[in-house]
Amino acid sequence: MKKLLTLVIPSYNAEAFLRTCVERMTPAGPEADILIVDDGSTDGTPGIADALAAEHPENVRVIHQENGGHGEGLNQGIRTAQGIYLKSVDADDRIDTPSLLALMDLLRAHATPETWADLVVNDYVYDHPEKEDVFEVRYNLVFHADRVDTWDTCRPFPNWKQFMIHSMCYRVEMLREHGYELPKHTFYEDNLYIYQPLPWVRKVLYLPRFLYGYTVGQENQSVSGKNLLRRMDQNTRMITRMICTWTWEEIQSQPKHLRDYMMSFLSGQILAVSVLHERAHNQEAEALKREMWDRIRAFDPELCRRLRRHPNCAGMVSCGPVIRKLTYCISRNAQKMIGF
Repeated sequence: MKKLLTLVIPSYNAEAFLRTCVERMTPAGPEADILIVDDGSTDGTPGIADALAAEHPENVRVIHQENGGHGEGLNQGIRTAQGIYLKSVDADDRIDTPSLLALMDLLRAHATPETWADLVVNDYVYDHPEKEDVFEVRYNLVFHADRVDTWDTCRPFPNWKQFMIHSMCYRVEMLREHGYELPKHTFYEDNLYIYQPLPWVRKVLYLPRFLYGYTVGQENQSVSGKNLLRRMDQNTRMITRMICTWTWEEIQSQPKHLRDYMMSFLSGQILAVSVLHERAHNQEAEALKREMWDRIRAFDPELCRRLRRHPNCAGMVSCGPVIRKLTYCISRNAQKMIGF
């Protein structure tokens, strides 16, 4: 039977979450390819993964690898996916089973070269350890639920609306055709995964359901305030690497809605990391900020100039300390509202 969707679960020391995560997906049946990538775990994750594969041989399989980080887990998904589409799932997050079944129906209806899309977008929610569904993110303002969109037929993205890895399923062969591979042994590579393939996308499908529950509010996750500060260098350099994938000329060659989105996304990421620099407020942060802008300028001076003037990040780049502090406070309050 043809597999429609590969759900890749990069798993490092995920024994507390893995079984629940996988068992939410197994009702999707044999058209789902549930791939657990055991990333050199030192707890009970390998045994749990093998047990799940034995219990659900029709749609669960396991790859054991030396530790390579989340990016290498996604690379394994791209290299070995049996499905037409690929979705990344973190073991401590939640897939909504009825929405997954609806996604499988949608993919089944678009399972041939004449009908498939390059990107499938779903709504998602933020979950907190104390409560599911604390904040909802929808894409109905951008995409139509009843047809395949292109970048020309979708609606303009609001400035505040951005993709997250939880909202995206890429077509596997599109990624393979471009030899796509993520860096190993680093955090925050999901921004690269979100942004870099977008100019390869021609057709988009939209599932208007809350398929994914993204867990926030845990101290050990990479997006916690403590870890963002501790890994500020990785975050800054990964955002810089992401920005330095498409030149201003290449961005300008894209359809209007996509090029506007790309600039909004880049400037939004600069704003986010600049808030982090402002929070750290030390010599390391200043050095990382200079390094970031120097690398962007060396990559493409025009892109650098456009980003520095973009409304999203102008307050953190061109204005004085009072405006930067105000921007930082607004951003921190937004994070607290969601539960980061």
